[in-house]
Amino acid sequence: LIGFPSSCLSTKRSGGSFLTSSDRAVALSAMAAAGVMQAKGSATGRRRDLHPKPIFDEPSLRSFLVGHGVKPVHMGKIWKHVLSNLHEGAQLPRLDDVPGIPDRIRKALAEEYAVITSSLVKMSVSEIDGTMKLLVRLQDGGEVEAVVIHHSGEAEHPDQRQADRCGERDTLCVSSQVGCRLGCTFCATGTMGLQGNLWPGEIQEQLVHAQMQKGHANSILNVVFMGMGEPLENYDAVSSAIRGLVDPFRFGLAPSSVTVSTVGSSPRNMQRLLEELPKIKLAVSLHAPNQALREQLVPAAKILPIGKLLALVDEHSQRTTGESKRQRMVMVSYVLLKGVNDSLEQARELAELLKGRSVIVNLIPYNPFEGNVHEYEEPSPKDVDDFLKVLAQGEVRVFERRHHGRDIAAACGQLAKLNGTAESTRDQLDIESCSCTLNKDLRKRGLLEQKEEWLGQHLAKSTWKHAGLATVTAALVGLAAVGAVQAFSWRRRAR
Repeated sequence: LIGFPSSCLSTKRSGGSFLTSSDRAVALSAMAAAGVMQAKGSATGRRRDLHPKPIFDEPSLRSFLVGHGVKPVHMGKIWKHVLSNLHEGAQLPRLDDVPGIPDRIRKALAEEYAVITSSLVKMSVSEIDGTMKLLVRLQDGGEVEAVVIHHSGEAEHPDQRQADRCGERDTLCVSSQVGCRLGCTFCATGTMGLQGNLWPGEIQEQLVHAQMQKGHANSILNVVFMGMGEPLENYDAVSSAIRGLVDPFRFGLAPSSVTVSTVGSSPRNMQRLLEELPKIKLAVSLHAPNQALREQLVPAAKILPIGKLLALVDEHSQRTTGESKRQRMVMVSYVLLKGVNDSLEQARELAELLKGRSVIVNLIPYNPFEGNVHEYEEPSPKDVDDFLKVLAQGEVRVFERRHHGRDIAAACGQLAKLNGTAESTRDQLDIESCSCTLNKDLRKRGLLEQKEEWLGQHLAKSTWKHAGLATVTAALVGLAAVGAVQAFSWRRRAR
């Protein structure tokens, strides 16, 4: 059972609810680790103390049970009770009513923990594509965004190529930090600085909030860590949250349906992710074909040169060799900035860099956001097409991501709080619907002009509505890879 030490499940120990010496040693070790993680967050995160604590936070809950002399196996009973009684519009379940746990911990459990410690402040739904953005306020007043990207199930390719793989489903993009310290020049979140790390339970609560929205109780089949923050700079919490997402006692997602995006600022934690969670999908934010330009766009690139970053990508591919070729693919995100990294020469350089590797390039035309001092611009559709064709001709798998939720500031790199609400950006595109679709092909079908007209109308409305009220809390462009996560999983249409 994921999240439970084997000793806690052994039948060769004394009965009752008290720990054996072996159990206690394991649990005390976990408790010590939990204390460090919760008190300090990480070397780069501001301390955040919570009371009450999130019930889905395994390190904290394990520590609580150990402190009361109760076996950690009771965590499964607690989570099962909570999740089986969480329904849209219904009253939250009481923690002192959990069946099968020792009576002596009921009162303390209800006092120290809460089913949900955060609150949903605002929900915005895109009129263009149904993308849903959630502004979540944390217990201490911090705010993060989560985005639900809806996949219509329709194949984008003119010939309906791979339509059988496109089933209707939703992907949730979650945040792992309040703000971000990395300062990527094209990302709104980077303008905030780092305000704090999320607890594992707070990350999982974003899924709870999404599932409690009408029609989403069972629709979310994938989770991507591409929201606010750099996930690997909050590694302990993120890895614990992932174990919760795939734990059958909690949310029961398939490991291959979870994707973590990173710029590579924490090489040690990237290595830990590959070793400790090898079935999790990996997305890497590259954004440049060479080290010099990458350092200009992504200051944290100085920590891990491109060569070493791609060596880790190769290692991840080799570790999952036993799976299908598609599952071995690593997403490489590349934000196209007009006149900066979108030339044909740079496309050829990128093709040479990635040729022969198990990667798929996710081209993301830049999404403008208020307050960008670099004054970046979005490249023209023709320039995007030309860049894409160079990569395709260089035998590199590539697609251009469709913009999702642009009218609600939920597109890649736009995550920001406007009017007191975190405006998230998540673009979503499936590989099965991205067979090198070019803008000229969309134009032939009369779709491009329609898309541009819709975007123009809704962006104008949104811009004037929120002008002058920006308190930026955007997400790393690494999350830009959001839509392409389905390209990795190739999951069946429904469970």
